[in-house]
Amino acid sequence: MEEIFQLVSFPFMQRAFISCIILSVLLGLLGTFIVPRKMAFMADGITHASLLGIALGLLLGVFPLALALTIAIIMGAIVAALRNNPRITLDGLIGILLVTGMSSAIIIFALTPGYKPELFSYLFGSVVATTWVDVYVLCGLAVITLPLIKYFWRSLVLTTVHEQLSRVMNLPAHTANYFLFIFTAITLVTGVKLLGIILVSGLLIIPVLSANLITNSLRKAVIVTITLAILGSIVGLIMSFIFDLPSGPCIALTLVVILLGCFVVNTLIRMTKTSA
Repeated sequence: MEEIFQLVSFPFMQRAFISCIILSVLLGLLGTFIVPRKMAFMADGITHASLLGIALGLLLGVFPLALALTIAIIMGAIVAALRNNPRITLDGLIGILLVTGMSSAIIIFALTPGYKPELFSYLFGSVVATTWVDVYVLCGLAVITLPLIKYFWRSLVLTTVHEQLSRVMNLPAHTANYFLFIFTAITLVTGVKLLGIILVSGLLIIPVLSANLITNSLRKAVIVTITLAILGSIVGLIMSFIFDLPSGPCIALTLVVILLGCFVVNTLIRMTKTSA
């Protein structure tokens, strides 16, 4: 127990814990509407494509996260604008964005002289790499995102269940969709330094799937999703520190273990109901 309290005394762990809690809340809420729309692949596509912004930042010597956020906003807007285009499938569009961003980033990395140690932390996440500036950016994002989620809540729920119905009811479905995709993209990219480009999408997807296994209402699902996301993040961070491993894989595997636990609980509940 003393070791856990000792963890909190380190400034870099304080930053990591605060960042994980904020990310868990934001991605838990946004994931509640992204996953049921079968758009989980969007998370991987946008985060991988945002590597282009990071590559440009490292090449030009500017703040990489700022350029990555710009790329993410553009990608999110493109997905929102073209998602209903009959000539372009959504998964195909996301695949194009992923390939374009990753290919451009790899070429830029090849042209960037010298050793690039930051690349590993951006790919797989690093507890030490998170700065107070990153924490302040996340706090500012939360201050903006949470009130907007509350404002668009009804539109988000109805567009997730039945988009045409939301339009009939004269709700701002179009604006709500732009908000959802753009702010999901922004939130994913702000979590890249802690969780890594390859694994940050796990915090968006896995807690939602876990909550769906053990809940039967939207309100309960949101609460359980956020709770499981925070639990998985904190436990993963502690494991990362103890065993000196990248934070992203530790958090992702912890979330997978939680998912398996929820699946077992779901199976036992169904067996109990069947035998009764």
